[in-house]
Amino acid sequence: MTTTWLIASNNAGKSRDLIACLAYYGLTARQYLTVAPRLEFPVETTTSYVDNAVAKARFGAQQLGVPVIADDSGLEISALPDLLGVTTARDLGVAVSGFDCNQEILTALRDIPDNERQALMRATLAAAWPDGRILAVQASITGYIASYQFGRYSGGFDRIFWLPRYGRTLAELPATWRIPLTHRGRAALKLITKL
Repeated sequence: MTTTWLIASNNAGKSRDLIACLAYYGLTARQYLTVAPRLEFPVETTTSYVDNAVAKARFGAQQLGVPVIADDSGLEISALPDLLGVTTARDLGVAVSGFDCNQEILTALRDIPDNERQALMRATLAAAWPDGRILAVQASITGYIASYQFGRYSGGFDRIFWLPRYGRTLAELPATWRIPLTHRGRAALKLITKL
């Protein structure tokens, strides 16, 4: 197994989270920008998490000449069936901060009762090697969208993703509790198990 993997992403927050998830299960990774100039990854044009993750990973491995891991993830909300999902970043605008993205979602759900705010976060991780080999895994977590943003242990959608079993958002849980529960953490475990 490769000792240190590179994360094929220009999204610093997503890269940090993925690096932490992989490290939790014993795999060392770092963002590719620590060793190479910025790449312009292919634009996500498909409606498939797997296709998007594989395209990014394959491109990263070819350009960098080393094995990489890429992620495609999204938030799906039952009450907003025509918004988000695999196009989450495109729908909300990748230049918008996590806090503002969350506020847009909370505004869209302002008239939806708590028990109808079911949500699912999905993650697909793809590992790619320069020789063309690809390994992809998927994982998800179900919960609800909270009425407000809570938590300081993580950012992004974790601040609004409510877990009834714990009575908290993901961002209110420290990493040792949170990572095994998250979509990305679960996907990281699956990927490492197969590597």
